[in-house]
Amino acid sequence: HAPKTFAPSRFAIFELSAMADNLEIGMKLRAMYTDGEFYPAEVMAVSESDKRKKAPVKIHFVGYEASDDKWMSLDELKSKKLPKAAVPKAKAKAKAKAKAKAKEYDYAGLEPNMRVNVFAEAEGKFFPAEVVVVSTGKGKASAPVKIHWVGYTKASDEWVGGDRIKSKNLKFKTPESKGPGGMPPAARRLLLVKPKVEAPLDPGFRPVILGKRAYLEATKECTEKLEWALVRSDGCGRYALPVFDEKHKDVRASSYLAGVLIQEMIWQRSASELLLCGPKQICEAIKKMYSKGGAYEFEVMSMPNVCGHPDKAFAVSIVEKVEDLPASKDTPQICGTDASGCRLAFDLGKSDIKTVAVKDNEVLYSKETEWDVTNPDPQYHYDAIMDALKLAKAALPKVDAIGGSATGTISADNEATWCDIFPNVPPDV
Repeated sequence: HAPKTFAPSRFAIFELSAMADNLEIGMKLRAMYTDGEFYPAEVMAVSESDKRKKAPVKIHFVGYEASDDKWMSLDELKSKKLPKAAVPKAKAKAKAKAKAKAKEYDYAGLEPNMRVNVFAEAEGKFFPAEVVVVSTGKGKASAPVKIHWVGYTKASDEWVGGDRIKSKNLKFKTPESKGPGGMPPAARRLLLVKPKVEAPLDPGFRPVILGKRAYLEATKECTEKLEWALVRSDGCGRYALPVFDEKHKDVRASSYLAGVLIQEMIWQRSASELLLCGPKQICEAIKKMYSKGGAYEFEVMSMPNVCGHPDKAFAVSIVEKVEDLPASKDTPQICGTDASGCRLAFDLGKSDIKTVAVKDNEVLYSKETEWDVTNPDPQYHYDAIMDALKLAKAALPKVDAIGGSATGTISADNEATWCDIFPNVPPDV
């Protein structure tokens, strides 16, 4: 027998078309995406054409590209302007199936005080906010992130879910992920060590150092090691980690911890290349982690910019012998020790510009000036920074030196190689 399908009657189609008349261009509502979840959207067009009678409403998902715009049926939309209609059983089953397959957010990358952009439902657009805490309680499963709106009082703090958050640190859990953050069971058991003093703002916090100590104790009899080299223009970082045998039940704890330690070293020293030497299975697992689409894709895509050669991709190679790894090398940087005289300092934050005027180690002026880092005009940013510095300069008889701080990197040759404080300013500018 042929499978049963649902075919709406002419009366049902007419009823849906009448309901579409309640919608207007520019109206804010929520629309179902391919993962079965509803997201903030805006009505772009309403069609009366027979060709569009099954999906008469074109919507734009707020905060996403125009390429994601879509013609949708009314039962894929949520709005007070649309009365609830009976949903056919076949449609309900399809919706439930889509919901079951919906992607889960991985909140492990979000930390207290981290800056994110959050969708404000009342205004229909994203605004800067700070993460206050990420809850692991079941009661907060749908909205586990408490945020503080930048520039507002704590009374406006709000619990939100991943569908309202924009951050490079918020990712989806992969199908093979198990447990929090996709940690393998072996890694969770060995590395998540509860501290004697629990963190009051994050009871689930587990310091890496405690997990590393427990791991080294568990592997003290292991004979195999994974060694790596992180190569940069003026040096090389080296490390050796004892690992479980590839047939051991806890071997995935070895590859997981190695990935974390490599990430830590990368941001301490930078790197243009990663070289691995050790058990083949573990080396291949880490190579996959440090590739496009892997667990550490952000590091892989960021390091070329950090190192000052964005056109050269981050490379990962596996060598057969430890002797093939370059030797450890550091290049000490000598810093000045004289802080006397008249000095200006600025710090470029995501929400404001901080400026300070200091004379012979005494602070004469300090101010925070709000600005919009999302503005695409470079002249706007230049003028905002210069105006803030000139106000600070007025507090000094002269200026002997100026120092600045921003999210980015400075090379050993004192060149600014990368800065991500201006997300909408063209890279070549």
